[in-house]
Amino acid sequence: MGLTQAYQPVWPDKAKALLQIIADEGPVMFDTAATYSGGKNEILVASVLKTTRDQVFLASKAGMYKNPDGSREIDGDPDRIIRSCDESLSRLGIDVIDLFYLHRVDRRIPVEDSVGAIDQLISRGKVRYAGLSEVSQSTLERARSVTTIHALQSEYSLWSRRVEEDILYYCRDHGIALVAYSPVGRGFLAGGVRKMIQLSERDIRHGMPRFQGNAFENNLRALEQVELLGLRWGMTLAQVCLNWLWSRGEHVGAIPGTANLSHWRDDQGATSPLSEDQVTELEELFQNYRFEGERYAPAKLAQLDSERSN
Repeated sequence: MGLTQAYQPVWPDKAKALLQIIADEGPVMFDTAATYSGGKNEILVASVLKTTRDQVFLASKAGMYKNPDGSREIDGDPDRIIRSCDESLSRLGIDVIDLFYLHRVDRRIPVEDSVGAIDQLISRGKVRYAGLSEVSQSTLERARSVTTIHALQSEYSLWSRRVEEDILYYCRDHGIALVAYSPVGRGFLAGGVRKMIQLSERDIRHGMPRFQGNAFENNLRALEQVELLGLRWGMTLAQVCLNWLWSRGEHVGAIPGTANLSHWRDDQGATSPLSEDQVTELEELFQNYRFEGERYAPAKLAQLDSERSN
């Protein structure tokens, strides 16, 4: 996603070259969506899939769309989901999408109806597996009454841990993969954002409370302590974050975004879960140094089914 929107977009030729290298070294999972740059992200991915399809497990999404004016629209209408899948297949230049998520829950439409559309797509051979994104446990349970849910995608990292209230363990107990997006905190937890002035004016992080004012300064102080632990353990910040995620359960995966090959190499160095002692050290650290600030502005946070009480 970050290659074409949200942060500082990468020049198409550079983005394609990066994806080509990563795919050639596969197997790898690429995660895209209809809404990312209004479909342009899928077109970028398609340029690489032509020669690497067997190396790539491909995930895409429907249910949230980008309007011509730049605003985003959540629409769980079953017919639109089916139509969106067909459009994604066309942009991607493939016959089947490996994993197809309902990107966001539309509160106007029963989730059973939206997920039912994905079940139809599976029956038609256009999708292999169904997934959900940013849902509560109760919504996940309702969706599972319609079709098998193989994956749930949610923000999960050292500074976004709400899933530990229920979803993390529910997924473990029901054989559902928990796919963590923004596992290195949109670059912050990897040490990539030391000053907000380094970000472009259009970067979405400017609008996120944890990147603002006192919260940002406090979070830098907490990150410095994590970095000291990493130095002692022989890990970079990104590797601490990812190895910590691997310690949360065998069902936990991650989709760290990158626009830089060196960052990708760094992520590849996260090869084993933290030990119990290392996890304990981190938890003790967070007793004194806490990350602050919500992950989204109030209006966007209110749209997330995952933020609702079960």
